[in-house]
Amino acid sequence: MSVSDFRNQILSSSEEKIVEVNQRDLIDKILARYSSKFVIYRELLQNSDDADSKSIQIKFETEKNMDKVIRILFKNNGFPFRPEDWERLKSIAEGNPDEKKIGAFGVGFYSLFKVCEDPFVSSGGQGMAFYWRGNKLYTKQGERESTDNWTTFLFDMREPIDLPDVEEFARFLVNSLGFTDNLQDISVYFNEKLVIQLSKRVQGPKATMEIAPGFDRFSPQELFYLTSVDVKDVRLKIERLLVPIDIIAGKFRQANPSSIFLKIASGNLDIRADYEISAEMKRITKKELPRETTIQMIYTGFDEQNSSVVSPIFKDLLPYPEQGRIYIGFSTHQTTGCCSHLSARVIPTVERESIDLVDITLAKYNSEILSLAGTLCRILYEDEMIKINGRGVNTQSRGWFEEWAALALTHFTFNITTPNKQVGEIIESQFFGCSEGKLTILSTNGVLPISVVRIPNPEMAGFIKAVPVVPEFIFERCETFFKKAHMMKLIKNLNFQDVLIELKSRTFSENEMIELLTWLISYLSKGNIVYAPEFEQFKQLARIDGRPLNTFRYFLNPSGVIPPDTIVPDYVLPYNISVHFKPYKILEDLGNVFGWIALPLINWVRFIIKNPDLENDPIFAKDVHKILARGFNRISGNDKKVIRQLFERKKCIPTKFGMKVPNEAYFENVNLFPDLPTIDFEKPSNFKDLMDFLGVRKVVEISLIIERLTNHESCDYMQLIKYLVSKSSDLKPNEKNMLKSRNIWRKENSDLHLPISELHIPLELHRELDLPVIEWKARWARNTSEERFLIELGIQQYPTLTTILKLAAPPTHSEIRNKALIYFINNFEKKYARSYFATEINIAFLPCLYDNYAKPSECFINSECTIMNFKVINRDYQYHVGKLGVRQHPNHEELLIKLLQNPPRDEDNAEKIFEYLASRQTEFTRADLNRLTYFNFIPIRNQHNEIILTYPSRCFFNVREELKAFFLQIDFGENANRFLQSCGVSNEPSSMDYAELLVKSSRELLNAIGPEKYLNILKRIAIEFSIFGNMASKLNLISEMRKKPILLAITKESREINFEVKEIINYRLNSAKNIFINDNKIYQEVFNPLIAPEDDDLENLYKKLGSKSLHESVKETSFPIGATRETNKSQNFQKQIIERASLLYYKYTKNEIEKDEEWLKNLKVREIDHIKTSYTLGDIKKTSNNNTSILLNGILYITSNTTQLDISQHIAKNIYKSHEWKDIFTVNTLLTASLPELKGMRYPVDRILQQPNLQQIFNDQINTKQESEKPISNDKPSIDNGPILFQPQFNQLSQGSAISPNIINTSNTTNHNNYHANKKPINIINKDPVTITNRESVNVTNKGPVTITNKGPVTITNRESVTVANIEPVNITNERSINITNEKSVNIKNGEPVLITSESTRNLQNFLQNAIKACYSNPKGIINNQTNTNNIIKAYNFNMGSIINHQDSIKIVRESQMNYCSIVSDLYCVDTFQEVELHIPEGSVQLSQEFNASLNKFIDMLKSLADVFELAPKDIHVFYDGISNSIAFNRNRELFFNLKFYHELHDEECKNKPTINAMTYWFMMFCHELAHNFIQHHNSEHEYYFLLFAETYMSNFLEILRRREIF
Repeated sequence: MSVSDFRNQILSSSEEKIVEVNQRDLIDKILARYSSKFVIYRELLQNSDDADSKSIQIKFETEKNMDKVIRILFKNNGFPFRPEDWERLKSIAEGNPDEKKIGAFGVGFYSLFKVCEDPFVSSGGQGMAFYWRGNKLYTKQGERESTDNWTTFLFDMREPIDLPDVEEFARFLVNSLGFTDNLQDISVYFNEKLVIQLSKRVQGPKATMEIAPGFDRFSPQELFYLTSVDVKDVRLKIERLLVPIDIIAGKFRQANPSSIFLKIASGNLDIRADYEISAEMKRITKKELPRETTIQMIYTGFDEQNSSVVSPIFKDLLPYPEQGRIYIGFSTHQTTGCCSHLSARVIPTVERESIDLVDITLAKYNSEILSLAGTLCRILYEDEMIKINGRGVNTQSRGWFEEWAALALTHFTFNITTPNKQVGEIIESQFFGCSEGKLTILSTNGVLPISVVRIPNPEMAGFIKAVPVVPEFIFERCETFFKKAHMMKLIKNLNFQDVLIELKSRTFSENEMIELLTWLISYLSKGNIVYAPEFEQFKQLARIDGRPLNTFRYFLNPSGVIPPDTIVPDYVLPYNISVHFKPYKILEDLGNVFGWIALPLINWVRFIIKNPDLENDPIFAKDVHKILARGFNRISGNDKKVIRQLFERKKCIPTKFGMKVPNEAYFENVNLFPDLPTIDFEKPSNFKDLMDFLGVRKVVEISLIIERLTNHESCDYMQLIKYLVSKSSDLKPNEKNMLKSRNIWRKENSDLHLPISELHIPLELHRELDLPVIEWKARWARNTSEERFLIELGIQQYPTLTTILKLAAPPTHSEIRNKALIYFINNFEKKYARSYFATEINIAFLPCLYDNYAKPSECFINSECTIMNFKVINRDYQYHVGKLGVRQHPNHEELLIKLLQNPPRDEDNAEKIFEYLASRQTEFTRADLNRLTYFNFIPIRNQHNEIILTYPSRCFFNVREELKAFFLQIDFGENANRFLQSCGVSNEPSSMDYAELLVKSSRELLNAIGPEKYLNILKRIAIEFSIFGNMASKLNLISEMRKKPILLAITKESREINFEVKEIINYRLNSAKNIFINDNKIYQEVFNPLIAPEDDDLENLYKKLGSKSLHESVKETSFPIGATRETNKSQNFQKQIIERASLLYYKYTKNEIEKDEEWLKNLKVREIDHIKTSYTLGDIKKTSNNNTSILLNGILYITSNTTQLDISQHIAKNIYKSHEWKDIFTVNTLLTASLPELKGMRYPVDRILQQPNLQQIFNDQINTKQESEKPISNDKPSIDNGPILFQPQFNQLSQGSAISPNIINTSNTTNHNNYHANKKPINIINKDPVTITNRESVNVTNKGPVTITNKGPVTITNRESVTVANIEPVNITNERSINITNEKSVNIKNGEPVLITSESTRNLQNFLQNAIKACYSNPKGIINNQTNTNNIIKAYNFNMGSIINHQDSIKIVRESQMNYCSIVSDLYCVDTFQEVELHIPEGSVQLSQEFNASLNKFIDMLKSLADVFELAPKDIHVFYDGISNSIAFNRNRELFFNLKFYHELHDEECKNKPTINAMTYWFMMFCHELAHNFIQHHNSEHEYYFLLFAETYMSNFLEILRRREIF
């Protein structure tokens, strides 16, 4: 019985009992939540206000002469209790249903039980008494005649309590009176003594505030709408307040009466709730939602706030500057965030101390009301601003207005609310967001929107007058508000744009400009940025003495050379401004801001030079020269030149004979002639450097002397030189320059006058070299003052480098040439080494072989380079080649240029040149060789025996004889060929070369070499295309291969030759789209189309180039012909299908099934005459009659010749969504095998046995089986007595006759053991399928070798253990997969056991490492990978079978269960990242950008792991397949890794760097896939290699982890 039924049974038949409630505990637990002081009076006051009471009396009674309260009477004059009120009074948790009343939870009255046990209530002549009986509360109700209009609550204290503190109680009552709607008077008595009397009166009519149009009156979710805002003035007054001094003695202290004037703003709200909200609120509050409600805020106007001192009794009602509280009739613990109380009919928590924002519905309701409270706050605040603005702010009353504005702003500055901060956030958000208009504040320019007002900056106070800012008083008082407003981007700090506004509005005084510039320096020093356009505007607007700042360029340095009292240009900042910027660093900073610098002396000079007083007033001129002299040493060389240019033509030098230009004046000590104008200064020595620089003369003019020399007048040069030597220190530079440059010096033995620099010192050697020497009649003395003077003027002491080299080169006379060269070599280190740079010498002065001369950079030492027409230096000078800069060989660039400019024109010369270049091959760069790859420099003979030039990439060293007509073969010898190979000559044509040849000349090639060799070429292209993919990346070539007829297709025909019909194969060239893949023999026989050769590699190539599947291209339609009839054969087939239907679905999922078991059981089987089948291939249509079967409309039509296999094919085709041959064979086995055999194969035969009519079938088959099974003899090795190891279906082509399909069932009823002993070799070749089934254990012993060759699939099924003992080796070769299923272990024992030792393990580890290097080091050389692997194994003396066969057991797992490394077909490369290719399946979209980061991290990790195994990046690939479950796979030794699994498993944890978890995971995947290089299947052999890889490379792996700091 279910739990639901059990519950229904109890409800319908069991005895009913009421749930007991401990009422006392319940009330105590409820009241425990009512923890606030005076909670009883709060609840009674609320009830009184709900009853429209105007007056309340509270009386505390004590025992005589005692101060302990024993009874309390609480009376109100509201309407008397109605019947429903009496009913609710005695019901817990039944609140007031009146939607306009606050009570909601029905537990307020029960607060009385905090202090009493038996409260009593009287109202309207009726009374109700409460009393306890045990833990249950009872009531009794009665009535009396009474004219008393008061409702009275009487409660005797459970225990006597203290009298309340009068002042504290009065503060509570005043606070409670603030927001009550009806209460006006409250009186409190201590016994008969009136101690508290309070009153509340509305002053005048209420006023309706105008709400600006920009306000959004709706709450955020439009649950409430603010219709209007009313304001009323209320006066609260303390009429009487007696503070007890001695209650027993009756002594009291009379407090002064006090009153307060308040404003109560009421926001009138319409409630616009939908049905869902209304219903949910009614369910929670037990009330209908009212159509309207009110929110109220208490505040005081500025005048009232400052009018008088407020009594402490009113403290809680006026919270300023503290936060106000939310009132739900009476105060709660929840604060409002601002300085005003808020009264609203929000829904509180049960204890009514905080707002319920937890319940979804209540949270929405309460949040909406609180939002409009924010709107009400904003309206009240803006009203205050309007009042301030209306009163007119002026200078005299500004302080008063600022206090008013600060008070208003402080009132509505929101702080974090408690206990729930969400309340304040809601109100504040609406406060700022409820109006389209900006919040207004009082600024220095009046009340303005906050967005146009700026936060003040003390640094800017000296010049900001027009821009409105927050008054300093308001900013200091309301700092919290402005910090928040600035964060909310409501208000900005004063900024540069404000300064521009200020500058536009008025002209600044001098002091204001100083303040402005001081602020600007500070502003920019803090990292603030001013953009160029704004700064340009600033410089135009800011003015000093009417001049914009952008017209100033300089300022005066107070401590500089130029005194402040001198005249300066008007573009210099006035000194009375710049003097205020101290220290000087600040002035520099100011200059940096505006691009000003201290006025340079040179600029002042340019200004002063224009003053006419400089030439007219000697005193003014002396003052100018005094300034210049004082700063002369600080002036740069260029500026000095400018000064000299400015002064050289000015009559500015004061002399004894008046004002002179500088070069007309002489120093005061030049007295050779008395009429010379000498300078006139008080202290001439102070002006010496300046005067000298300006050109004032120190000596007599040399110009006369030079003039005479220029006129070539006769003179004694020796005497002239001695005079000049004596005056050399006084010669001016220009005078010396004239002596140097003019043609005034006479050449010896000639009338020719030359510049001094063209003459040489008159030495005998110079005369021998025929050099021009100066005329000198006496013997020349060395190291004299005359020699030094002439050397200073520029006379040549020895021939210059250029001169001596020209003398050493043709066409100079040979005698002088030899002397010059000897002189050059002998004086090289002393005179020429520093200026000699071999590469810069353009004079061919070096003697070379064969009477040639060459420049140093164009001749060489090694004579071998002459073969390329390079020059070689004469042997006589080879000892000097080091200093002459002659090189041993031409460099690679020179060799390359020479070869490009002058390639060889005959074979013999070419061989020598190429051999020489081969000797220099290491010097060539890859770029050099690439330039030669396609350059014609190799001479070959064409068909006319003419020499032509070709380029390397067209040539090959080895070309098969039949292909020489298509490829160029060259051979220039071993050394020359080595150079040509580096240039691009290949050893033999590549697959790509063959492909390009096929595209250009496929027919010519086929005619030349024949089909067989043509197919070999296609085979090579196919392998390259499949394995390495280089060709696949050549998109243009692939496109041409698709279009051109380059593929060899086959058609077959039968011909009678010598009376025997033979199959003839015809070959034809065609394009891929016209050739089919022969995957259906029937269709091939029907149409005989062009088909691809039956080779896996070739078929793969043809597919990729566009060939289609023949099976998929033919449309087949069959129709039954003849009468439909039910025969024994059809009945037997139908019965068999029905019986075995359940087995056909075993372990097939719903997603794999097309038609279910019910459909199959309803299938009808009928026999007909024959089947007519129509085949369509394109436009070709053919029909034929056959004896197969078809399945149409739920009927399986068979003929008399239909086979069981044919029926199995049709069933598999219809019940499975997709099927393969294994599915057909499975169906065939399940339909034909006996039930006991199937049960032995662990098929769920018991499911069939549940059908009664099948049990007998099963028993009959068991009996029949036992009678028919006989022991197998093994007299001779044949298919009947061979080793029963397999249950295969073979299809092996053989030269012998075909073996008919056999089903061999073997068993032994005696000892359940099959034993086969074979003494001779066994050879088994099966052409047709063979099925061998063994139920019992099988022992096979062979003394001779056993060879089993299977071309088709092999299936081996053994229920018991299999033991094979062979003395000779066993060789099993299968071209397709072998599936072995054993229920028990398989033991294979060889005659010679092999021990696995540490040495053999190390050898195997070394083998693995070397095998991996061999496999991946030269991928182009790997054509047959398995052959290479076997060769490697042999090289290391390993027999893999020997090692693996000694495992405890061999387990071969079905590949379908291991799909995590299945090869994913149809991948193509889309890009390369970090040298690693990225592949995606055909037809899928490109990876999105979001995978880029994951992809780069994955590739980075894979490359690190590839380093572990010493693999290159090209050996690994990344693919993304979101559908496949393949994590990684090994295809032709290329490793592929799925990005999908990294992204899902490890991307997040590898965000910063790879983790050890991720690295270990993919390291093991590497080991797993590398093991597939040796073992294809997932068996113990593969596992052994996998673990060995992990162990072998673990140290490398740990090193990578350490290097990458992963652990």
